[in-house]
Amino acid sequence: MDIAKYIGLYLLKNKFCYVHGLGNMELKKIPATHDGSTLQAPSYIVVVTPGGSIDDNLANFIATNEQISISKAANTLREFSIQARKDLADGKDVAIPNIGVFTEQKGKVSFITYDNFKHTPASIPTIKNSKQLDEQNIKLSHKPSYPPPAKADSVNWSMVILVVVLILILGGGGYFIYYYTSQNKIEITAVEPLTDTVVAALPLPEPDTMVAQIDTVDSIAVTDTTTNYDFKMVIGNYKTRERADKRSSSLTLNGNKVEVVMKDSTSYLVLMPISCRTLDTTHVKDSLRRMFGYNDVVTFK
Repeated sequence: MDIAKYIGLYLLKNKFCYVHGLGNMELKKIPATHDGSTLQAPSYIVVVTPGGSIDDNLANFIATNEQISISKAANTLREFSIQARKDLADGKDVAIPNIGVFTEQKGKVSFITYDNFKHTPASIPTIKNSKQLDEQNIKLSHKPSYPPPAKADSVNWSMVILVVVLILILGGGGYFIYYYTSQNKIEITAVEPLTDTVVAALPLPEPDTMVAQIDTVDSIAVTDTTTNYDFKMVIGNYKTRERADKRSSSLTLNGNKVEVVMKDSTSYLVLMPISCRTLDTTHVKDSLRRMFGYNDVVTFK
């Protein structure tokens, strides 16, 4: 599976492409310039910036084109990113066919666009001028003809049928709304409210002693949908410090920022800092589960 080819296709289609471990690729247009004697046509270059938002769009694109599962596409993309980071660390360039190459200088990943790279955006269809002129000439060459006046006693049956159909549709819709509303009222009145005695008799859920330090983001208002907050997500739980440090070193080598925290004497957690909106934490957890293969991703408190 040629991951580099799909990265190039996705970039040209969407004008951007995020690759975990390499950065966010963006296709930018350089406007036309005039040096006083010649006019240089506009061109396009690819710019790479570090970071970016974690998403599964590229993996979905690969899975759709290869007819494979999203998880398999995500794993293959992750393997490509790991190998690319190793090649860049060894001083090698990572090529994206027909577009350019990734390169690393002083620990910073950048992208060099090929000099012969050409990108032509999708054209907008227009009506040919010659066709418009032909239609105008035909109209001018023929005198306008008008339909004979309708008879006073003629009936437009198509309009009558259309009006009848519309009346039937509106009547049926009104009856359905009335029936659905009345049924809901009946169901609501049929349910007796829970008394205080019944609520007190309900068993309370036992606390989860295995995850004492992990909690949901209950200290942040759910109604805040614009502010990004800093969270720490648990992406690994190991019984020994050695295994946790080994996992942390492997993730750090691949460009991830993680840390190891001791929960107790037999439990060591690998944490990844994430900055996102409160309402996006569920989506971020799902992405981290697929990215790192750890199903118990939760927020560390």
